[in-house]
Amino acid sequence: MLKFADCNIQVGQPNAVSGWRIYDSAQIAREAQRCGIRRGLAWHSGALDLHPLDGNAEIGQVCRTEPFFLPVWVCMPNHTGEFYDPAALRAQLAEHGVCAVRLAPKYNVLGYSLADWCCGQLLDMLDKAGIPALLDADQADWETVHAVCCAHPGLRLVITNLYYRQARYLFPLLKLHPGLYLETSGLKSFGLLQTFCEQVGAHKLLFGSNLGTFSAGSAVCIVQYALISQKDKEAIAARNLELLLERKLVD
Repeated sequence: MLKFADCNIQVGQPNAVSGWRIYDSAQIAREAQRCGIRRGLAWHSGALDLHPLDGNAEIGQVCRTEPFFLPVWVCMPNHTGEFYDPAALRAQLAEHGVCAVRLAPKYNVLGYSLADWCCGQLLDMLDKAGIPALLDADQADWETVHAVCCAHPGLRLVITNLYYRQARYLFPLLKLHPGLYLETSGLKSFGLLQTFCEQVGAHKLLFGSNLGTFSAGSAVCIVQYALISQKDKEAIAARNLELLLERKLVD
């Protein structure tokens, strides 16, 4: 049986509440573990709907209460003086055991550019510190993703929540940029995960569920029943994320 480590979980109640989503961190952890997910990287919705400082503090509390979770902080550049300068942020990430950060430049509460004139110092710090950055596919156009990867070749950038019609952009980008990765929950088209493995390589794929918003079971099935080798399934399920974070996540 595959053992999964999830790079894409959201906890906490957002401003727009839906009756069919789950928000409670304990319930999310139970649902994940029921589907074979052993550890999960999680961020808090309050980091977008309120402020990164508020949501990041909340995810720290969640991780102290629920050891299943590992913290992801939502980050932004600090030109307005409301966040952390890069050096201070690096120290804070280390102090709080933050595994990765999430960038949301198009989110209406934040709103910034990933171009170097705005975000270069932040991206450079993440590059040098070896801290992966998660970016939803709707948060940047593909020219911007390409430019970020070119300007910061050591940055590990993970595209999350892909819409399957965006996949054609990712094939050339993943081949061009060694530090670019793709989270799997959006690979729902017939044979799409298999095609990525054949054309790009399983080492570029990280398991994610987008749990809290979508079902963990469907994300697990995409990998479990893909027409790929057992070795590739195990790599996608957990090993690739472990290599990216340089830490053991599943037994």
